[in-house]
Amino acid sequence: MSTHPIRTLTRLFVTLSAAGLLAACGPASPPEQAVDGGPVLAKVDGQSIHTDDLALSLTLMPEPARIALLNDKEALRRYVEEYAHKEMIYREALKQGMDKDPQVRRQVALAEKSIITQRMLEKVIADQTKVTDADIRKYFDEHKDEFTTEERWTLAHIQFATLKDAQAAAQRLARGEDFAQLALELSTDTMSKHKGGQLGTVERSKAPPEFAQVLAGMKKGEVSPPIKTQHGYHLVKLVDVQPGGLMAFEGVREPLRQFLAQEKQRQALEAYIQSLKKEHKVELQPSEIDRFVQANAIPKK
Repeated sequence: MSTHPIRTLTRLFVTLSAAGLLAACGPASPPEQAVDGGPVLAKVDGQSIHTDDLALSLTLMPEPARIALLNDKEALRRYVEEYAHKEMIYREALKQGMDKDPQVRRQVALAEKSIITQRMLEKVIADQTKVTDADIRKYFDEHKDEFTTEERWTLAHIQFATLKDAQAAAQRLARGEDFAQLALELSTDTMSKHKGGQLGTVERSKAPPEFAQVLAGMKKGEVSPPIKTQHGYHLVKLVDVQPGGLMAFEGVREPLRQFLAQEKQRQALEAYIQSLKKEHKVELQPSEIDRFVQANAIPKK
């Protein structure tokens, strides 16, 4: 799936009523009203902090953190208090002239540029990235191979150093001895012998080729004849078979909706950038870019 080209600013809290927000984090007494910004939640040096201020700050949080906060009334109440404390620290920083620091001014300018760019992308791309149920169904019907699961095998084995040892064990199994017990007693595979020879579950195409060729003709519960690999000889038990098939449409609808939205966003962004290049001149300096990359990239281990 493609990388999401823009991080859409969620406006969940902006749409909430002032009364609803106050019920979660404000006092029970009637709220002080303001001309703009909604009810006042707190004041710092006489300056009001409004519900809209908190709402906007919440939309800028990572979604998992925001959802966790909205599901905890006490945490949400503390968040309002902490917001007021940050406002207090901000005002003290202004008093000390922090806003005049050149490095701070550069960071503020970069943040402003990022926010304006984000809003522009939202304005241009938002209407082009809507995904309908018909879009989802069409993609599903035209790409069924992407939603088809492969048959999966749950396997166990007993590994031997020689063919003779494998054949002797096969005879004991034929007489009714327990597979897991024989694995513990005889297997040279120290990783699996103490687990009854269990190897786990694997897609058919990812099973060792030597195993797959024999297992393809077996039924659940059967044990193979000795199979030779680079590790020795194996008796392989087909513990379980999980049939493959087409996934249910309802089970993939929402993940597919997100994928298609991301694809539409990527395509819309690429088209928008190409259109802008007709009006703006972008000059990349390859040698300087290379020096920057070499100086800042973290070497691979």
